[in-house]
This record gives sequence, C-alpha cells and structure tokens, in this order.
Amino acid sequence: MDRESVDRLRFDRRFANRRDWVEASDRDAFVESLPDVSGKMTTAAELEAEEEAAASVESSPEPAAEPAVAGPTSVGEGGDGGSFGG
Repeated sequence: MDRESVDRLRFDRRFANRRDWVEASDRDAFVESLPDVSGKMTTAAELEAEEEAAASVESSPEPAAEPAVAGPTSVGEGGDGGSFGG
C-alpha cells in the first residue's frame, strides 16, 4: 500500500482501536487541525420553523385572476337542443 493511501486511512474512525496504528498525540493533533464547522450546525426547531414559513407562503391565497369574457359559442346553439356545434 502506498503512503498516501495509508495516510488517508490513518485517522479513519473505523481503525481508531487498532493497536499501534496511530499515536494518541498524532490523533489529537489531527483533530485540532480539522476546520471548525460549528457555524453550519442547525437545530430541529430551526428546521421546523423554516418548513412552517415555507408552507405558509405556499398556502397563502393569491388574488384570483378575473375570467376572460367570452362571446357566444357554437356549442348548444344548434336549435334542436341535443346537437353540438350546430
């Protein structure tokens, strides 16, 4: 196995308990070097509030467009009462 592959696996949590795989000080240094992503964290309450806000926007009634005024059609004007397009 090449060195790059081993380095990628070294701090894989599945191998954390492997004897002599990585020193505790190396592991601690690696953890400290990871970026802080706590700003990306959210709570369930925040997610529910966003979903409720989106649902209220979607369900808000929009003013209905006025129907177009149409002239007479040929349907039902045939004279015999039962023919279409007459």
